Amino acid sequence: MPRLFDRQLLQPDPPSLYDFLQTAVYTDGDSPNALRLRRLLSNPAAVRRARQVRPGGTGWSVHEIQDARVIAAEAVHHRVQRTPAPALFTRLRHRCVLPQDEATFIEAQKLRSMGPLSSFGWFVTRWPDADGHVLQAALATEWGRGKLFSPLAVLHLALDGQGHYQRQHGTDGPAIEIALPEDPQQPGLLPSILEPVLHGLMVTTATLLATLAVLNADPHLTRTVPDQAQSTAHARRYGRSLVPYCKIPATAPSLAEVVDVREEDA
Repeated sequence: MPRLFDRQLLQPDPPSLYDFLQTAVYTDGDSPNALRLRRLLSNPAAVRRARQVRPGGTGWSVHEIQDARVIAAEAVHHRVQRTPAPALFTRLRHRCVLPQDEATFIEAQKLRSMGPLSSFGWFVTRWPDADGHVLQAALATEWGRGKLFSPLAVLHLALDGQGHYQRQHGTDGPAIEIALPEDPQQPGLLPSILEPVLHGLMVTTATLLATLAVLNADPHLTRTVPDQAQSTAHARRYGRSLVPYCKIPATAPSLAEVVDVREEDA
């Protein structure tokens, strides 16, 4: 079965504004912003217009991302969603989250609890600086079936010499700098749309950091080679074989050290 990374390499159609608004409503709960968007989406004319608006940004260049190590992190994401954020970041602040590879793609697909957002992934790179390293992660998103918008946001995070992230003042959470895409023809439009969506997707940032912590604790994951028949069929249709990936198992001991694991997860 193709992973999100495989679909990123194909760069299909982007999502519509309607997809973004739906996810903002779903993830913001009963916030004033969600209530305002619910009123907007109750207007048939506004819904028709939102379905027609499609921001640019269908993906990165293949050359930029094709050599990344692909990590399937569904087990991490599932448990991150069930771990209170304060407890999670209290554990993560003491763990190394420095990526081991020059380029890594951490993804989770077949989501059930994030509205129209069906998959997400982080394209992660890092480089040294005077204090340790800088981690850069760009958020890839898939809405419904095959509608991609990447990058939805790019974050930067400073790491010290031990690979620990710098904390936001007064908390155990990371001090993150976030950049959103901008359309020079309509300044401010994309950030105004994407900022509330990104706020509802902050759990994806926790999944990113928890996955990096697990990878540092247990770096020797089994490499999964896609089914040969499926890969051949994919190559025949799209001109590219399916990419091998590593999957973090639900039973990984390092996973239980980072996030909450209940008996039914074992």
